[in-house]
Amino acid sequence: MEAEACVVVPVHAAGQRLEACFRALDAQDCRSSLEIVASLDGKVDLPPAVRSIADRVVDGPRTGPAGARNRGYRAAPAESILFTDSDCVPEPRWASALLAALKDGADGAKGVYSSGGGAMIQRLAQVEFEERYAMLGSRRFIDLVDTYSAAFRRSALDAVGGFDEGFPLPDHEDVDLSWRMASAGMRLVFVPGARVAHEHRRTWGGYFVLKVSRGRWRMHALRKFPGKAVRDTYTPFCLKAQVALCGLAPAAAAASLLFLPAPAIWLLLFLASCIPLAGTASRTDPGTLPLLPAFAAFRGAALLYGSAWGALEVALARSR
Repeated sequence: MEAEACVVVPVHAAGQRLEACFRALDAQDCRSSLEIVASLDGKVDLPPAVRSIADRVVDGPRTGPAGARNRGYRAAPAESILFTDSDCVPEPRWASALLAALKDGADGAKGVYSSGGGAMIQRLAQVEFEERYAMLGSRRFIDLVDTYSAAFRRSALDAVGGFDEGFPLPDHEDVDLSWRMASAGMRLVFVPGARVAHEHRRTWGGYFVLKVSRGRWRMHALRKFPGKAVRDTYTPFCLKAQVALCGLAPAAAAASLLFLPAPAIWLLLFLASCIPLAGTASRTDPGTLPLLPAFAAFRGAALLYGSAWGALEVALARSR
């Protein structure tokens, strides 16, 4: 009998959490209705335990997660398509929660990270996600479905041509897909009950590199959807303000030669921009509060650098 839904996991390496991911999928409370698909991104030696759980293994060249997800969902016949990442561990009711949203009429549904790890930078990153989740929870429809915890109607995916394989890294290929769906009038919803455990970047350096990449590839996504630079349902206004303030920091320092209070004014504005994130931290992880301003500045600088990099790439591409 054909499965009601398939879960596609792109796999480019046999990482430490890969087996835990597949065991968690095998333990879903609706497992009998699911087909579990391992979509290989290049040559991968799947562990025997993973291969025994996967109902379908799809081979393909190394193209990045966008291509692997496209191959995976197109190889399975189910109408409801779920995605998670190979380093995520879904809770037992994860699939059921997402499928319920599709049954209620949504074209796409987004879940959440339930946790991110115990290191301070991981806890701060989780606070960042919690702030974004609070934004999403206030809206009937959203414009972003991240593929670490996602579900779509096959017909919706097909209507927009699936993932854009021009995004070669695990970065903004899902943003681009979501924006195309939202612009086509499709209904994307937030499902906080669809929870997956994850290990966020363990070091400050790793987090900085991740945010540089986020800023870089966002500029490529904005090339098609420039209006999203002003407003979307996932990016807090204060985060945009922090990136802008990081860009103004050198000017504030230079202006101190003529106007002594300039750095103090800059600092007060930056601290004010941290208030919403601090409110989220006070509710979810108060122990992160002392480092929150430093974290926000660190994040803003990384995003600013990545955005400048991406903007340069976009400008060069347009000039050709």
